[in-house]
Amino acid sequence: MTFRTYSGDRAEAGDYGKLHDFLVESGNTEYTYARFDWMMTNWPYLEAQYLERIGLWEDDGKILGAVLFDHSLDVLYPMVLPGYEYLYPAMYDYAKGNMVKEEHPELLIYAKDTNTALQKVLRQKGMLPTEEKEAVAAFDLSGEIPSPKIPAGFHITSLEEHRDYGQYMKCMFRGFGHEENGEIFSFTEENQADCRKAYERCHVDLSLKISAVDTAGIYAAHAGLWYDKASRIALVEPVCTIPECRRMGLAREAVFEGLRRVRTMGAKIAVVGSDQPFYYALGFVPHSTGTVWKPAEQHL
Repeated sequence: MTFRTYSGDRAEAGDYGKLHDFLVESGNTEYTYARFDWMMTNWPYLEAQYLERIGLWEDDGKILGAVLFDHSLDVLYPMVLPGYEYLYPAMYDYAKGNMVKEEHPELLIYAKDTNTALQKVLRQKGMLPTEEKEAVAAFDLSGEIPSPKIPAGFHITSLEEHRDYGQYMKCMFRGFGHEENGEIFSFTEENQADCRKAYERCHVDLSLKISAVDTAGIYAAHAGLWYDKASRIALVEPVCTIPECRRMGLAREAVFEGLRRVRTMGAKIAVVGSDQPFYYALGFVPHSTGTVWKPAEQHL
């Protein structure tokens, strides 16, 4: 067993592929390989300056455990393959010494509520659970997926069929409220090149980046899905609708189309990191929860 830190950048060279494979093998439905891919694909997430702080434990070149982060060094995720839970104490020690921001030295660690091995270690290290939770909902793909009901004047497409990154990014920009916050959308040739670099990679299936588009070619709603055949688990991320097209069922239809496609590919369930009523109305059900822990003295 050896320890080292992440090598490489956001490209598929270096440790990117090995970490992807580790997350697939883990079968985890919280911090999935797809969650990692989503953040690596979208440049504002999983801050590149901290990638080299990801801790890796491996044997003969195979990753058996990793301490990851979400977006930035805010909440940390110690993860292991089954049978290697004994690595948790070392993972905690590494995270405490190396994965806390200098300007914001608060140690926060996520533990799935059924992961008693990690919970025991965190208690031994003087940490306590907080009220901050993460929820995962799941859709059983062996059941029924409603037939398409696309509103008149719209059709469903994907980035594989209609590779308009400008419209795609504008839909995301408006759908997540950036315009409402006073920000101004722009899409340059540099942005176009970044999109190609990010999305046209072997781990990204553009046929699963589903959008509802009107007759003028405007992207009105989007649902991104991620799937690796080795996992049998698909991830829904992200889902949005531009303001003037909400409550028309467009995001619902995009999600259902994505679910139909991943089921055809062999997926057994699809998960989403959410407990929003929107997903429950589609047929997702509560799947699991996790809690953020922090040192006891920080609870005071």
